[in-house]
Amino acid sequence: MGYVKNIHVIAIDMNKINVYIGDMNSGKTHYNNKNRNKKAEENKIGIIKAVGRLWMQYPINEITLEMIAQDAGVTTRTILRKFGSKENLVAESLSYDPAGISAERDNVKVGDIDDLLRTLLSNYENMGEAAIRTIFLEPGFEIARKIGEQGRKQHRAWCIKVFAPYLPDRKSKAFEIQLNSFIAVTEIYLWKLLRKDQKLSKAKTFTIFKNMVEGVVHQSLKSKKP
Repeated sequence: MGYVKNIHVIAIDMNKINVYIGDMNSGKTHYNNKNRNKKAEENKIGIIKAVGRLWMQYPINEITLEMIAQDAGVTTRTILRKFGSKENLVAESLSYDPAGISAERDNVKVGDIDDLLRTLLSNYENMGEAAIRTIFLEPGFEIARKIGEQGRKQHRAWCIKVFAPYLPDRKSKAFEIQLNSFIAVTEIYLWKLLRKDQKLSKAKTFTIFKNMVEGVVHQSLKSKKP
């Protein structure tokens, strides 16, 4: 005669199971969203860097969304979805230093004339032609004007930083005069005049820049004396 094994009845709370499954799905969704956001940010930075690379090679008015998309490895639809237009993309990219100008210039010894001029002139050699192209487009091209304005703001801030030991107190009437003197003798127009128009060597260009900067330094230190 057969026999019946012991049967254990286990009560299952379906509400708790639903909660557990819900928690698992929530964690998975959070992970997916985090990855998706990371990928979106990487695409955005890639697009902005592409703008910087292309700006170094072509006039800003000749750079198309198709060129940017190809360089960044995305579609034009992706760019338009993120930025709306080429104009918006360029405007937003300015705060990211896409061409690496600020990153290169900031690595200088404050007050060290030789060091800061070597850094500045190296920077001009890398991006000077692109900057000059953009400046020439400013009167009839809004994007070029915005890039030019950003460049002038950055150069002014850089001069305040690197020439700080030679500048008078900011409240002084002489501050703006001395600051603008430093801006003038380190301007990209001077680099263009010497390197591109007069075809001078890098060494001669450096010497001329240094002579002019030291002249302003001498005047600044003289004016600081009581």
